[in-house]
Order: sequence, then structure tokens, then C-alpha cells
Amino acid sequence: MLVFRDGRDPVAGRERLQELAGFLHRLSRPDPPDPVLLLDALLRAGELECALADAGAGRSQARMMSVTDALAHALVRGDDVGCGPETLSALEVPLLIEVSPPEGFAYYGLHPQNYADLAGRLVRGATAVIGIRSIGTTLSAVVAAELRRIGVPATRITVRPEGHPFDRRTGFDPGSRAWVEAECYTDSDFWVVDEGPGLSGSSFLATGEALEHAGVQRDRIRFLTSVDPQPQKLCARDAAARWSRFQAHAVAPPWRRPAEAAIDLSGGKWRGIAFRPDGERPESWTQFERLKFLAPDRRRLYKFEGLGRFGAEVAERAAAIAEAGFGVPPRAECDGFYSYPVIAGEPATAASADRHVLERMAAYCAFRSTAFRRGPDGQAQLERMMAWNYFEEFGEELAPGAAILPVQRPVIVDGRMQPHEWISGTWLLKTDGAGHGNDHFFPGPTDIAWDLAGAIVEWRLSPDAADYLLERYQVFSRDNARSRIEAYRLAYTLFRMGYCKMAAEAMRGTEEEASLRRAYLAYRGLAQLLTRRAAAA
Repeated sequence: MLVFRDGRDPVAGRERLQELAGFLHRLSRPDPPDPVLLLDALLRAGELECALADAGAGRSQARMMSVTDALAHALVRGDDVGCGPETLSALEVPLLIEVSPPEGFAYYGLHPQNYADLAGRLVRGATAVIGIRSIGTTLSAVVAAELRRIGVPATRITVRPEGHPFDRRTGFDPGSRAWVEAECYTDSDFWVVDEGPGLSGSSFLATGEALEHAGVQRDRIRFLTSVDPQPQKLCARDAAARWSRFQAHAVAPPWRRPAEAAIDLSGGKWRGIAFRPDGERPESWTQFERLKFLAPDRRRLYKFEGLGRFGAEVAERAAAIAEAGFGVPPRAECDGFYSYPVIAGEPATAASADRHVLERMAAYCAFRSTAFRRGPDGQAQLERMMAWNYFEEFGEELAPGAAILPVQRPVIVDGRMQPHEWISGTWLLKTDGAGHGNDHFFPGPTDIAWDLAGAIVEWRLSPDAADYLLERYQVFSRDNARSRIEAYRLAYTLFRMGYCKMAAEAMRGTEEEASLRRAYLAYRGLAQLLTRRAAAA
């Protein structure tokens, strides 16, 4: 099933370079570096270094690596950066570069300092550090910087494993192979650095095995990961047997968070607060939930929205939603966390979908249709997801034209229109409306019809109720979505079917599995119904 989208975006290389130069200028002042600015600059430098390496811009990539290293050194030492904007003045970058969000930094509360702490506990001697792109670029710089800080010789390179996500292959170019041979000659340890290992572990395994093939002794290879895996659940070929051959070390919890973030609501625990013990609770793929906590007095919710610009973009959308009267305002905290006042009320239910609720949802979608405009860069991916998931599940092709999704109002959608994402009280208020429309799951930026379709599906609206929702949306937005809503209902349903099926497999043996399988079967039945209707039409 396809549930994760390819988040790589083409961006203007010179523009990203100038943005980083602006950060270096601000950090070059004689005052101690602002840790927030420093971390943001480090993430931007790692992103540029990764993009230049992927583009094969060898000389520019090497110079960019020195900037990433300087910022990483400043982070672990807590002192001056040691390079200014002039370092970038003559750097040549392609007109367009491809970047993708580093998922741990953007979504899951991973801090580069976590890896520096881990490196300090593991060090034995000279170390060769290999970062797996994308996020491993920045992480490898921080690990190498920490080793140098404590007086240990350390060098680094980065690699890009290729192939199917569950069966990656890693190859070394001539320069990297020479580096491996030289580090072998000096009896260095080899550390492979990345977040994950994710669902498959194949990027770690491919890199570890490539080192073996290059002559590195297995007992000198270590994996530095963000979580302890369960090798028997990894999806790569012979994953359990292959993984057990290597030493793996995960960063130690707890991860960094504000001091007031005391009561852990992550991993589905929030449902114990939001729902009655005897009530029905929504399903959750708990492994991919964002970190969230309550203050001791339970008056504020602390949620990880992303480090640096990733969190700032989410907070900007959350602030706009609050200003429009549909949510509550965020407050910046530290280490990528933002806090929100706790809303009095209860999660809405599908049974409460009266005309007031439908009007409120229509107004919210109309607001998003103008407030968060964004080109549908991944629309072809979204259409491919529809066709792929349908074929994988039902063994036949979608009818011609059924996987065509017209776009008239492209936006960063909400993506979470389920009833429990709304708080019913004096006003119907939206929660969690800023962070998921542009993350690594589908749909990515697309037509606002995705959210309208999501509301129709998740609230189980009757034809009359759905028509009223679309009518009120048209009044508020002057956009008639009726002609495209059925295509998006099918797309939404096929995504949720695939998501819940894949989540149930990943959560096999836990108490989440049963609820995820029930949800998968419900979406599957609806997908069959919608395709029959489309064929008849």
C-alpha cells in the first residue's frame, strides 16, 4: 500500500543559499549565538549539503560540508560559529535543488543533540561516521563534532541508499571507497547514522553490508538509531537475521522537551484523557504520533510541531486558524515544541452532525481554501496512490478516468477531519489542523475537496447532509466542489484503507491492531461501493 508520499520538492538553490547566508550573518555578531538561530541554521546547512551531494556537485558539496561542520561544532560546544556569510559568497549551486523534510526534526521530536549525547557514551577510538541522507547529513555532522570536541579523531561522509524502500542498496563512489579504505587502514570504527530504522531497516542494512563488502570488519560497524527496533517486525528481506549481525544503539529517552511538559499523551495516551473509559476510541498508528504532553495543571497542551522553520510554518498556520476563530493560538516554547490552551468541551461525534456543525465545517473549509493556497506539487503521486492501492487490494485496475483528481482550489489541507478532531462546546473548534496537511503522509498539498470529502466520509454524512455541506461551502467560498467531490471521496477512502491496513500490520500483537483492522474493513467496503457507483455513472 502507498501511504507515505515522496516529499522531495524542487526549490531555488540560490534562494536557499541566501537564506542560510542571512542566518550566518546574524550568528556572526559578537554576542553569544542564539541557540534557536543556531539550530535553524544547522538544519538549513545540512539540507543544502544533502541536496548538493545528491546533485553530484562535488566541490560545492565539500565546501558546504565545512559550513555544516562549523555549525555542528558551535552547537555541541556552545560557542561561536567560526564562519560568516562570506563563506558562501562564491559557492556555486544548481538553479534548482531537491530537498525533503528531515522527518525526525520536522515531525517526531528528534534533536541533533540526542546523537551527540549518544556518541559521547559509545566512543572507543578513531571513528569514521557515515550519514544516511537526508537527515543523516546533519546527524553525522553533529556526531563527528561531538567526537572531535572530546578529542577523538573523526571524519565523515554521507551516502544515499537507492531502490525499493524495503530493499535498499548502497554503493560507494570512488572517493567514498577510498575514504573507507583509508579509515580501515587506521583501524577506525565505522558508525552509520540515521533516524529510524523505520518500517524496513533497509537503509541501515544496505549501508552496513556495503561496508562489509568494502572490507570493514563487522565488529567495527555500529548503527546509531533514534529508536530500538524490533528486528522481527522489520519489512526488509531477512531483516531479523541481517540486523542481528550488527551492533545497534539508540538515543536514550527522554527526548528534549519543555520543563512544563509533564504528563505524556504521546502514542495514543491522549485518548485516556479525551474519552470516557467506556466510550469508543478512535484508532491510532501510535508509532507515528507526534510527541504531546500536558502541563501539571492540565491547562496547556505541549506538542512537538518541528524544529526551526518546520515548526515555525506549522505555528503560522495554527495562528491563522485561531485568528479566524476556528482554533486556539499557539505559543512558542523550546526545542520545536509549541503549547496551546486546553479547550473546555468534548470530542464531537458523527451523531452530532446537525446543520450548525455542517455550517461550521463548511466555513472552515472555505477559510482554508483561501488562507493556505499552495500549488498541488504532488498531484500525480496522489493519483498514483489511488490506482496502486485499489489494484493491490482488489486485484483489478480502476475504471479509466477514476484516478483523475481535478484541482481548482489547491491548498495545504487539514487532513484530519474526523469528528474527534473537533471539540464540541460553546463553539465547534478544530484541533490539530496545522501540522498534517504537508507532512510525509498523503495527500500533501491538493484541492480543498480532500477535506470536504474527508468530512463526508468520517462523519458518515447522508446524501442530504453532504449536499448541505457542499452548498454552504459554495456560499462561503464561491467554489462549487460538487463536480469533483466523488473523485476525492474515493481518493480519501483508498488512502485511509491503505493507511489502516498497513498500520494494523505494523501494530500486530498490540491492542491497537483490532481497531485498526475494523477501520480498514470499513474503508474497504466504502471503496468498493464508491467504485461501483463510479462505474455505473
